Amino acid sequence: MKKFVKTELAISGKSDYEQIKGIRNKFAHFGKQIAFSVAKKIFKEVFDCEVYVNDIYQVNVQRNEKADYMVREPSMKGKMTYLSIKRLDKKSIHDWRHLQEIKNELCGEDCEAIEIYPVEKRLVDTANQYHLFVFPKGYQIGFGWTHRSIMTEHKEGGFGKAGQRGLDK
Repeated sequence: MKKFVKTELAISGKSDYEQIKGIRNKFAHFGKQIAFSVAKKIFKEVFDCEVYVNDIYQVNVQRNEKADYMVREPSMKGKMTYLSIKRLDKKSIHDWRHLQEIKNELCGEDCEAIEIYPVEKRLVDTANQYHLFVFPKGYQIGFGWTHRSIMTEHKEGGFGKAGQRGLDK
């Protein structure tokens, strides 16, 4: 995977007004009517971001206050970074090592992040897009491993045998 390059968000040549109408239409498609003002707020939240691309992914990054619309914990308002990650070819991902590398490159190796699997009533599943919520540097989540252990060599797995691909370096 190549390093990320900061770029501009391509919005398919449509005006802001057309984009906002499109947001309203997408919600209507799922049976929910929203006001133009709500769609405008969503448009600002979604498109007011840093955008990075490499040979595989596009990542939209919102830091601090710009990420607050996704932060529900009051003590974390203004401190989090939100990464919205998708493949350029729009295929699904779940390559943990790639997501870790994206988090490290765009937020730092000293930041922890989480991916949420929400209760069904908060589920949003409309695209092959993935979301990491990155805590401020130095904050450690209160669960998970306490030490580092990495398999760097390729190990063929099988029934009753752990497997792992080798590390690209």
